[in-house]
Amino acid sequence: MFLRSSFNYDRDVVSSETGLMCLDDSLALQSAEEESNINTIVRKFGLTGELPSDLRMPQSGEFHDIPDFHAAMNIIRKTQEEFLRVPADVRARFNNDPQRLMSFLDDESNRDEARKLGFLNPVPASGTPDAGAPQAV
Repeated sequence: MFLRSSFNYDRDVVSSETGLMCLDDSLALQSAEEESNINTIVRKFGLTGELPSDLRMPQSGEFHDIPDFHAAMNIIRKTQEEFLRVPADVRARFNNDPQRLMSFLDDESNRDEARKLGFLNPVPASGTPDAGAPQAV
């Protein structure tokens, strides 16, 4: 029987022999180091009083119209599939983010631009604008 003691057991040697040694190059994006540093973010907030514009806070709430997790994931998958049917140059305009496209379409001031991009039906010939109903993409 072997009894470990501080005299016959070297933890550093055992750790080197049995531990995981990660010697690969890092896959982390090093160019974003400065802007993602919490000290930089707090310093900028102290100077400008504004948080970074791309910071999104988690949301919680009651979502009664989605029955379960599986249905929610199906809605997300369907939305992503529909977004991929949009031409690449239009997707690039919205940074390949379906939420940015939806926010754009929800803004009433973007109706004319949405028609030019083909997301809304054209204005009827009578000159009366339609309700702005989105057309199938």
